[in-house]
Amino acid sequence: MKRQQKVAWAFYDFATTPVAFAVNSMYLPLIIISQGGTNLLVGGLPLITGVVAAFWTPVVGNFIDFSEDSTRLRRGILFFSSLVASIAIVTMGISNSLFRIILAFGVMSTAIQTGWIGANSFLAAEAEEFKLGETSGFGILLGYLGGALGAGGSVIIETVVGRASALLFIAVFLMTFSIIPAVYLEDTSREQKLERNLVAGISRTLNEIRSNRSVAVFLIASILWGDAVSTIVTFASLIAVDILQIAATNATLFLAMALPGALLGAFFHGKLGDRIGLVKVLGLNLALWSVGIAAVLFGGGILPNPIVASIAGFALGGNLSISRAVYAKVIPDGMEGRLFGISAIFAFFGGTIGPLITGYVADIPGVGLQNALIVPLIFVLSSIPLIFFIKE
Repeated sequence: MKRQQKVAWAFYDFATTPVAFAVNSMYLPLIIISQGGTNLLVGGLPLITGVVAAFWTPVVGNFIDFSEDSTRLRRGILFFSSLVASIAIVTMGISNSLFRIILAFGVMSTAIQTGWIGANSFLAAEAEEFKLGETSGFGILLGYLGGALGAGGSVIIETVVGRASALLFIAVFLMTFSIIPAVYLEDTSREQKLERNLVAGISRTLNEIRSNRSVAVFLIASILWGDAVSTIVTFASLIAVDILQIAATNATLFLAMALPGALLGAFFHGKLGDRIGLVKVLGLNLALWSVGIAAVLFGGGILPNPIVASIAGFALGGNLSISRAVYAKVIPDGMEGRLFGISAIFAFFGGTIGPLITGYVADIPGVGLQNALIVPLIFVLSSIPLIFFIKE
């Protein structure tokens, strides 16, 4: 695999990470609460938006695996999914209707997930050509640099012009840098295995999951740790304000403080995974998540904010890097698109149950968001024993 391909692939992370930082974790929860929404609605959004993606992305994966020209198809998927997501982000910025904002967010999430299938199935297809941990970490590293530039730029624009212009900036950022992988990505490692029957392709995928213990265990475990990670990301700005006692005007600054840790986490986890084993490092990462969530749950506002932000960023950057590398490692050759597509269903459950339950518990009188963090702590602790059943 040429270095040009590696860099082109990583630019999808560069383009999309500001969306996760600025839209998902920063602006959307604050918008919903300011318009009369509840913690339950914030926590339920992944459930609302994930339904379509859970059924749509496996179909996308099948088309990639069975395409006569997977390079052209992946390029098209990256370009058009970014275009749709950009339009949806602009819509969120100019709409005053909570329903329309949620609808636009659902379209944006589905489009980003579709592009993610195209980009990461390429990573798995080229798995034998390079070190997965290092390459996945490089993608996350470049992604968080993009997150720093995109989210940081949006904060400046919001301060000077307004939130609608800040979201427009994120949309333009996404569309501009998505063009790089859409133009330069090219399959180099193998020829496509053609199969025209979509139903048969999905059936073969399910059979592979049943017979491949590493794939099956990874997907089940990803539901559990995905719930924990998604919960923290979903409530990030509210945790900063309600638990860590940071002024709402400084919540974005707190999230920005996590960026250096995220960059270091992505690089460190990837390099260490290639050296001592990807699965071992994934287990260490989940242990770090357990300690971090417990610290916020029991320590609350007495914890130093820079330390909390740095550890959270380090754990998040590392999780995204190492979990993607592990999954790409255990996927059989020729099934990259389908299995990354089917993983969206597990990501759907792993990104919705925890935030939904946490939001529900947080809205119970006398409980609050801090005590509700027991939910993601239970989820991440439950995932750790399963890691030992995954074989690289």
